[in-house]
Amino acid sequence: MSAAESRVSDMAPGQRIRHANRVRDEQRAFASMIEPLFEPLLRYFARRTSPREDSYDCLSDTLLVMWRRRGSAPTHPEEFRAWAYGVARLTLSNHMRSQRRRARLLEKSRNNAELEVTVGADLSEVAATAMAALSAKDRELVRLIVWDGLGVAEAGQVLGFKAATARTRYSRARERLRHTLGESA
Repeated sequence: MSAAESRVSDMAPGQRIRHANRVRDEQRAFASMIEPLFEPLLRYFARRTSPREDSYDCLSDTLLVMWRRRGSAPTHPEEFRAWAYGVARLTLSNHMRSQRRRARLLEKSRNNAELEVTVGADLSEVAATAMAALSAKDRELVRLIVWDGLGVAEAGQVLGFKAATARTRYSRARERLRHTLGESA
């Protein structure tokens, strides 16, 4: 029996009912905040994971972390969205680390055979080359804005930037992309 279960079992019947009602209300409130983010977060992962089926696992892991940390979640919807994408970003980072470990083990088992690494299917080869010229944080900033529809300040918040820093980095990244792609400003 866990400590929480022990505390509940020690409660008087009336207290247990009030506790159950509080928990149910908390679950409903959390569900109402998270439901609109299911599809956007799934798309966020689908664009960044290979195989794409991993996106469902990443979403599941993200929702679990968000539930566990719900006490520290912001209550304002825009701040909650940025917080959710921040949790998703960390989940994706863990997933990518696991994939790299798995790939290293597979490589060893295949006597250093070449592993095919695929770039996101949403990018053409030229665009992928241009994006690769950006720093990792600038690439993610551009992806959050273009692919996931976050505002510049909101995407910056996900990455831990102040709004002004995010605007400057995004502007410079766009200029580098224009230059690399040969577009006129």
